[in-house]
Amino acid sequence: MVKHGTVGTEQLHLGSFIRAQRSRILDDWEGAVRQLPYAQGLSRPRLLDHLPDLLDRIANVVETVHTGGESSLDEMPEVHALERLDSGYDLDEVAEEYALLRACILQLYGEHLASVGASSLGVAMREMVSFNRTFDEAVSAAVSRYTRARERTLVALDRISEAALGTEELDVFLPKLLRVMLETTEAVDSVTLLLREDDVLRMRASVGLEGAGDRDFRERLGEGFSGHIAAEQRPFEVRSAATDPRVRCEALRSRGTRALYGVPLMYGGEVIGVAQMGSRTTFEFSNEDKLLFRAMVSRVTALIVQAGLAAREHAARVEAEEGRQLLQLLIEQSSDAIVMADARGVLRVFNSAAARMHGFGLKDVPPSEWGEAYGLLTLDERPLHSEDTPLLRALRNEVVTEARWKVRHVDGSVRTLSGTASPLRRPDGSLAGAVLNARDETERLRREQERLETLALLDALLATAPVGLAFLDRELRYVRVNEMVAAAHGHPVEAFPGRTLTEVLGDEAACIEPLLRRVLETGEMLKGHEFEVPSSGVLAHWVGDYFPVRAPDGRVLGVGCVVSDITERKQQEERMRQTAEFRERFLGIVSHDLRNPLNAILLSASALLKLDGMPSGHVQRVRRIVTSAERMGRMIGELLDFTRGRLGGGIPIQPRAAQLRHLCQQVLEELESSHPGRRLRLSAEGDFQGVWDADRLVQLLGNLGKNALDYSPPGTPVDFVLHAEADAVRVEVHNEGPPIPARLLPEIFEPFRRAVSGEASPSSGLGLGLFIVQRIAQAHGGSVEVRSTEEAGTTFTLRLPRRARQVPESSGARH
Repeated sequence: MVKHGTVGTEQLHLGSFIRAQRSRILDDWEGAVRQLPYAQGLSRPRLLDHLPDLLDRIANVVETVHTGGESSLDEMPEVHALERLDSGYDLDEVAEEYALLRACILQLYGEHLASVGASSLGVAMREMVSFNRTFDEAVSAAVSRYTRARERTLVALDRISEAALGTEELDVFLPKLLRVMLETTEAVDSVTLLLREDDVLRMRASVGLEGAGDRDFRERLGEGFSGHIAAEQRPFEVRSAATDPRVRCEALRSRGTRALYGVPLMYGGEVIGVAQMGSRTTFEFSNEDKLLFRAMVSRVTALIVQAGLAAREHAARVEAEEGRQLLQLLIEQSSDAIVMADARGVLRVFNSAAARMHGFGLKDVPPSEWGEAYGLLTLDERPLHSEDTPLLRALRNEVVTEARWKVRHVDGSVRTLSGTASPLRRPDGSLAGAVLNARDETERLRREQERLETLALLDALLATAPVGLAFLDRELRYVRVNEMVAAAHGHPVEAFPGRTLTEVLGDEAACIEPLLRRVLETGEMLKGHEFEVPSSGVLAHWVGDYFPVRAPDGRVLGVGCVVSDITERKQQEERMRQTAEFRERFLGIVSHDLRNPLNAILLSASALLKLDGMPSGHVQRVRRIVTSAERMGRMIGELLDFTRGRLGGGIPIQPRAAQLRHLCQQVLEELESSHPGRRLRLSAEGDFQGVWDADRLVQLLGNLGKNALDYSPPGTPVDFVLHAEADAVRVEVHNEGPPIPARLLPEIFEPFRRAVSGEASPSSGLGLGLFIVQRIAQAHGGSVEVRSTEEAGTTFTLRLPRRARQVPESSGARH
């Protein structure tokens, strides 16, 4: 009995020896083959593949020397050759494997014969002849089949390569590739290619299934026929695709497909798709067909990957080109100057902004002369080879975060630039060049200088202005104030900037803030806002004007305030008011007290006139005393009326029923008696009954009549014209003569004024007549006004409501 790894003392025939020592033969052969480069990458199952069966078949053939009969190797060498072709062996490598197998068998069998002693050398020689003939037959079959399969494969691969030549579009060349695969194998009548999209396989191309539907067939990994192949990453075959539940493609099932063979498309250890070939005429594909299909699938995989890489490369190139163009546009259209130099200092980029800022462009000088003309572009007034330029510093690996320099244009003008410069590095860290980014600061610096000068002037104005000045922004935060504004609100200057109106002024802001906001909203100025602020125990008076502060484009930026201290003016007005009030009270007291002695004079003079026997000369003197006393009485009466009008709340009236026509007739009669020879005319139509103080109206009309007589030529008439209205009456007193000067009209009703300023009055008086006229009219709720022109003369118009009502004087005790 022979055990593995040992040989007994009994001689074995060669066939029995091969069967008994098959494991040792295969081990020795694997050890020898593993020394060859092309076999080192194969797994043991793949390396041994059909060799155990092949050794059994060889043993059976050699055994016929003893048993007679016939035995063959069938297709075993051909299968082995096809497997080796599929593994990438060339013909010499396949032949060398067989040579090593023959050597291992003969080596071991020779050792066996030597150990047991050959009992029959002739039999052994016949076994050797049969073995070598059989082995030569196996080698010849393998070489033949390898050669035919390789030639067929190479032709198919060449056709596939030709079909893909000239295009990188998958949808264009994939149908061509599948057509070649279909035409290469006779039994195949459909070829389908599914490509992977995430976890789904989608049918990308097919031939032989036209018109069968399912052109957009999809299958998830691990599900169905193609999904199983992708998940297992190995070929798979079914014998009846039309009925097999694993086949879900309706196009394959409806065509009655029998054999269906699928191969995964592998790249980088990942499945990128599945290729399938189907047949309606056979249930199983031959090994050679499957080998050829796998070879073609491998080539198609490479082409698909190559097309994908080419597409991505093309897309990357397009993207890079678009990026380059965008970068070029960005650089060219940038408002900043962008200058780039390579590592040798040669200028490569000089955009339009750089040319504009520096007064020249690179197009003005040939590239060969850039270095000579501009060196490394110092952009400075110093020599062009200066080492302090930002670009040169960047070329020395220095990052210039901020720099400022000047450039002198050809026309002699100097511009100030500022910017940054930094080195450009390649991915490996080596210096590729440098880039300079600059902007023209000339105008900004000029505006900044103007701003500083303006602020200096503003500060000087604030410091020296005789009024308070303040500026607030749109949020009513103080921007600037001077000492006078700070003093007006009782705070130091430092308490204002950056703080809001309310934060600084507290409750006092409530009356000012609405005014400032109105200025911001309307854009209109507000003037004359008076306010009071306690200061050192004294109430200080201020007046403010508020105006919008606008930008050059008209936008309201904030509000400005001008405040003035009017405390002294208020105090002076108060003193003047008190003085006037004292004077007027004094006049009232004096006038009232003068009436008693004046009445005594009138009574005494009247009594003297009644005495009989008084000489005529004395009578004339007494009459003069009476006339003068009466005139003094009228003057005292006017003074008392003036005092009542200014201090007593107005001239008092006692309304009662009266007829204005009769009152006017009475006044005209009195005026005619005192002005003999003058013509006075009355015109009245309508109802002139009303409720008035008759005595006061007689006084009013008398003053107007006397005024008209005094200021008109002697030969001219004075007209009284009465107009009746529904609820009022109107009296017009007209005289001819020189008009009242226009400059005096606004003050004509003021006390102590005369109609003709600077000229002698036709009659003596205090100048209170028209003042009293106005006050009596106002006391009745009426009004009086005057018109005076060269052509029409002078007319005073009195308007009275039919029912008088006592109206308090608005002026009160003040003037």
